[in-house]
Amino acid sequence: MPFRIALGARLRLIAATLGLAFAGCLGTSTPALAGAPVLDPQELAACQQINAYRASKGLGALKVSPTLIRAAKWMSADMAANDYVSHTDSRGREPVARIRTFGFRNATAGENVAAGYGDAAVTFKQWKTNAAHRRVMLDANFTAIGIGRATAADSMLGWFWTTTFGAGRERAVAC
Repeated sequence: MPFRIALGARLRLIAATLGLAFAGCLGTSTPALAGAPVLDPQELAACQQINAYRASKGLGALKVSPTLIRAAKWMSADMAANDYVSHTDSRGREPVARIRTFGFRNATAGENVAAGYGDAAVTFKQWKTNAAHRRVMLDANFTAIGIGRATAADSMLGWFWTTTFGAGRERAVAC
């Protein structure tokens, strides 16, 4: 049976994860948008690996979207708090519906999830070796990305990752 934690503890974990997302730093000279959540060093590494992979296939680099980061970080925190891996979140929402609740309005959106490793290189390899995940990362319609990872001390799977992809007019920065 999957590990479950009490609702109060789950909400504190999600809030703490999102709070860290807002208080962290990029660890690079790339400017962040004022008030926007930022990527931790492993999330940043994943973004750079995805963009390098896209470049090797002749595709443009994705820019980091504050809205997509919020959606990705929430999803990773939800999976960690509830110890599951799925594109359907604990509230029953599919990726596009969930991403829209965070304010991303474009109909073009996608998502990759993974679990088990805190390291960006290993997680990227998981996505790269799966045809469906590869299609999402290499979709030429996507121009923006959000990345989030979270862990819960007692989770069976360790780290939980989410990348959200979209196309939109929102201000975004390079990763």
